[in-house]
Amino acid sequence: MGTQQQHTALGMEILAAARNDLYLSLRFLDSALSGLDYQMSPLISGTATDGKYLYFQPRYLFRSFDTNPVLVNRAYLHNLLHCLFSHLYMESGADRDLWDLCCDICVESILDSLDIHCLRLLPSAIREQMYHYLQDQKITLYTPGKLYIVLENSVFYKSRKLLLEQDFCIDSHQFWPRRNENRDPKQQQNEQKWQEIGDRTRTNMELFERRAGTSAGHLPETLKLSCQSHMSYDHFLKRFAVWQENLHINEEEFDTAYYTLGFELYGCIPLIEPLEYKEEKKIRNLVIAIDTSGSVHGTPVRRFLSETLAILQNSRRFFKHMQIHLLQFDTVVQEDLLITSPEQLAAQAESFTVKGFGGTDYRCLFRYIRE
Repeated sequence: MGTQQQHTALGMEILAAARNDLYLSLRFLDSALSGLDYQMSPLISGTATDGKYLYFQPRYLFRSFDTNPVLVNRAYLHNLLHCLFSHLYMESGADRDLWDLCCDICVESILDSLDIHCLRLLPSAIREQMYHYLQDQKITLYTPGKLYIVLENSVFYKSRKLLLEQDFCIDSHQFWPRRNENRDPKQQQNEQKWQEIGDRTRTNMELFERRAGTSAGHLPETLKLSCQSHMSYDHFLKRFAVWQENLHINEEEFDTAYYTLGFELYGCIPLIEPLEYKEEKKIRNLVIAIDTSGSVHGTPVRRFLSETLAILQNSRRFFKHMQIHLLQFDTVVQEDLLITSPEQLAAQAESFTVKGFGGTDYRCLFRYIRE
């Protein structure tokens, strides 16, 4: 075995040990800890991720492990939290260095809030100063956007820029596929994968806290805020899907071997008929209410309506027999458009007109739905 192969094998063994340590202490991260494969990269100085691989530089990894295995555990979870919080796919600020620092501060503050032996390190002096400064600015829950606004024109940041980057910037962000860049379908699949892992992790944390009575620092609140901030409308609609038998040929459970064998033996009699139903998770009933009051008319309504119609026209998300109520309201319900088929939706989309532009009263909407 060559030197490179030995370094790769040893590095993967160290990362696997770090993953085991993290799993034993943070069992609600089981899905997330399985979300990254390992790959050696001589192009970086430490660790990095692109949402699919956790890249490592062998000498950095070996030196960190010899010094203190906690450094490896923190680097592993640091990259993992970037994926869970969707930092890889956010639109970065004008100052790319500051934006990357803000993402790292968010993640490191989570690690410092976890009272777990395999992650515990004493915060440095510059790190304590950073936290005290943010506390003075009334920032309690960190997000990259909030920190960017606070630090962008801050004398505190400008006078300590190098020290902050040396302390907080644990990994490289050179493989991040930013949201404002052209990304291939595989990168988009990675983003979707981490959104789903984030949902499962948040659910696991809620169950784990109720059963074990433990705390995960600021991780639950930050993850919840991150998922809410970056959830797409299409992804949100999936929450209303239900399981139901759908009448059509189920090709996945249909064995063509027996089917064709019948024709060979008996001429025109298949030995088995294909299943005529399939269990699918789709949307059956849905109410979409559009606020058409004067304060929100114009571009917001048109954008929301365009996005809604585009998603509803995708018949794969809905059962054949569906009922979708598209309501327009201001102080009263102006229109209730009942849609029962994709064809009807396509016909209505061309002639749809916005109605209302009065005041705003949500009570009329809930009263109408209840009745």
